[in-house]
Amino acid sequence: MTLKELTDLESLNEFKLTDSEENKALELFDFMADEAKIFQNLNTDGVEVMVHCMPMTNVFRDDVREQAFSRDDLLKGSPERSEDSWVVPRLVK
Repeated sequence: MTLKELTDLESLNEFKLTDSEENKALELFDFMADEAKIFQNLNTDGVEVMVHCMPMTNVFRDDVREQAFSRDDLLKGSPERSEDSWVVPRLVK
């Protein structure tokens, strides 16, 4: 990474590093680039591509529509009912 690229990132992200911080950041980016070059030289034939370091499984159950309670069971707790519905007090006259 060059100093111009770093200052462009600063401008884009609306922050400003001091000269000392810029030098440290550039050293860090250079170090990471050197480390990446090491991995490019490794023979990875036969190595499966890994997207996640842990196996991913779907922990959600399938949505299955079911009637958990019967209408009569639900109406048992109503203070007043009319055939198959709760009766509630009228709020607007």
